[in-house]
Amino acid sequence: MTNLTAAERFSVMERRLAEGAKRLTLTEAAATTGLSIDEAEAALRELLMRYDCVLQVTENGDLIYDFGPRLHRRDEKSFREYLDEFLELLWKGFVLFFKAWIAITLVVYFLIFLTILVMAVIALLFAGDNKSKGRRSRSAAPFHLIYYAARLFVAIFDWGTAAATTTYQTDQHGYRYATYQPKSAPLSPFQPKNAQTAQPAKKSFIASVYDFVFGPPRVTRDPLENQKEIAAYVRRNKGILFVSEIKALTGLDSTPAALLFSDCIGRFQGDIRISDRKLMYGLFDRLLRTAGEDEGRIVYYWDEYEPPHFLTGNTPQMNVLIVFLNGFNLLFSLIILSGAFEEALSLFWLGTVPLLFSVIFFAVPLLRLPVVLRREARRNAENQRRRVMRAIFLNRGRAQTPEQVLHIVNQSSGPEPLSKKTVEDILARLVRDLPGEIRTDAQGQVLYEFPIITLELEEAERLRAQRRVERDLGKVVFDSRQ
Repeated sequence: MTNLTAAERFSVMERRLAEGAKRLTLTEAAATTGLSIDEAEAALRELLMRYDCVLQVTENGDLIYDFGPRLHRRDEKSFREYLDEFLELLWKGFVLFFKAWIAITLVVYFLIFLTILVMAVIALLFAGDNKSKGRRSRSAAPFHLIYYAARLFVAIFDWGTAAATTTYQTDQHGYRYATYQPKSAPLSPFQPKNAQTAQPAKKSFIASVYDFVFGPPRVTRDPLENQKEIAAYVRRNKGILFVSEIKALTGLDSTPAALLFSDCIGRFQGDIRISDRKLMYGLFDRLLRTAGEDEGRIVYYWDEYEPPHFLTGNTPQMNVLIVFLNGFNLLFSLIILSGAFEEALSLFWLGTVPLLFSVIFFAVPLLRLPVVLRREARRNAENQRRRVMRAIFLNRGRAQTPEQVLHIVNQSSGPEPLSKKTVEDILARLVRDLPGEIRTDAQGQVLYEFPIITLELEEAERLRAQRRVERDLGKVVFDSRQ
C-alpha cells in the first residue's frame, strides 16, 4: 500500500487536471488518479485555494468541479495587470521625485520667510515698552514664533497629507463614506500638552499644496476584507453559507461570487453539501469553534459606499491661493526669460527651473482631471447599484416592478433620489449579472425576479432553523504554561 504525503497527493491531482479534462466529479478524480476518495477530496480542496473553480450541482445531486478550459491560478496576473503595475510604479517614482522638488521649493520660501521672521523677532526684543504685561507678552512671542517655524519646516518633509484615523462624511449625492482625517496645520494656535480643549484638525497649507498636485489619499480596503466578513457571517449563521449570501456581502456578480465561494471552501476547510432541494451550500463547522473572541464585523455591500475621487480635496479658497502663488512663480520666470536679467545663472535658476516647475505643477492636476471624472462617474454608478441590490435582497429576490424597486430605493432620507430610468437600467444589468429574469404578468406589468436568490435565501433560513450548533469548547484540560 502506497502512502502519499499531502503535498504528493496535491501534485498528483494537479498533474491530472493539467493533462486531462478540467471538469470532473470527485469519483472521477479518484478513479483517474488512483487516490482514495478521501485523498482526492482533500487534494481538490487544496486546489480550490490555488486555482479558479466553479462548483456545479446536477439534477441528480452530483457535485462537479469545473476548473475551466485551463488551470488558472487565483493569483495569476494578466498582461493588463502587469502593465498597470508598471505604470503605477512609474507614477510612484514621479510622485516621489516631484514631491522632493516641491519640498526644495518650499524650503527656499521657508528660508526667505525665516529671514523676515528673524528680523521681526529682533524688532520685538528691542522694542521700547516698559509695561510689565507687555514685557511678558514680548518675551513669550519669540518662542512661539520659533515653535511655529520649526513645525512649518518639519511639515515640508511630511509628504503624507492625512492622518491614520478615519472619520465619516457625506458627499454631494448624499452617500456617507469613510475618509482620513487631515493632519493638523503646523501654524495652528499653540496649545500646551495639558490643554483642556482640542480644536478639530484643519488641513495645512503644505498638505494642500501636495494634494493640489497629486490628490488626497483615499481610504483603502483590506485585501482580505471580503474573506473576513464572510467568515464572520458564517460564524454568526450556524456555519452555513450560500453563494447568494456572498453576493449580498460583496456585491460580486455570479461568476466571481462562485469563485470566491470555492476559495472559502478551501480557505476555511468547509464541506460542500447539497440540500434536499438540490441547492449547494458550504458547511463550515471548524469556523464555529471559538474561545470567546468577537465574531467580527459584517457590512453588507449596500451599507458601505465608496469614497469619492477628489481632484485636490482642498477648499476653493485654498486652491485659489495655490494657483495664485504658482501663477506668480510662472509669471516671474517668464519675465526673467524675456531678458530682464542677462546673467546666465539668473536665466537658469530664476527662469528655466521655476518655469519648468510651475508648468509641471499645473499640468499634473490637469492631466489627472479626466481620470478623476471618469472614476467618480463609475463610483457614483456603483453606489447606485448598491441601492438597487439592497431593494432586491430586502424582497429576497422575489418579483418586483420597477416602480416597487424605485419606492424602496428612494424611501431612505439619505442619498439623492434615483430616477425610474436609472433603476430600470441597473435592474437590466443585474438580471444579467446575478442572474435574474424579466417577465410580464397578466396585467402587462414588467417584473424583475431573481429566483436563485429566492431559493437560496429560503433554503438557508430553513437549514439554520433545523441546525443545532455546539460552540462550547469545553473545559481546558492542559495549559502549556503548566
